[in-house]
Amino acid sequence: MAGEALKPLLRRLAAFVFYDEVRLFEIFSMLNLFAWAKVLLLQPELLHNEAYRGFDAVAAVLWAYFFGGVAMLQIIAMLNRRRYRMELRFVAMALAAGSWSVIAWNFWATSLSTTANLNYTILALACAVSGSYLAWKSTSSQF
Repeated sequence: MAGEALKPLLRRLAAFVFYDEVRLFEIFSMLNLFAWAKVLLLQPELLHNEAYRGFDAVAAVLWAYFFGGVAMLQIIAMLNRRRYRMELRFVAMALAAGSWSVIAWNFWATSLSTTANLNYTILALACAVSGSYLAWKSTSSQF
């Protein structure tokens, strides 16, 4: 009985998560940007660590608000069912790609070599390619 009641909910969740080829990247990026925002808000002293010296130009709270804002835009873009939703998703992914590029650049700028260097670079490229796909999909469907 409970299983039958859960089926529509699971169908809606699956429809949201697997909406198209880009949605999983959007969700992953959004969750990770929220994680960065949370850490920078709650532990701003983290930026005093040598590994994060690339962020020194701006206060931790500003980085947190920026990353949190981009993550919020990604949520809004995913939930938007109105006109221009693909364009909004493209803008959100472009900002996410830029955010991940800044984070990746920070790790490449330090003298430390970690797995984060490559991981964040790959995430930035994945967001950029996904955003490009959204731009192509939004313009190709107009013809």
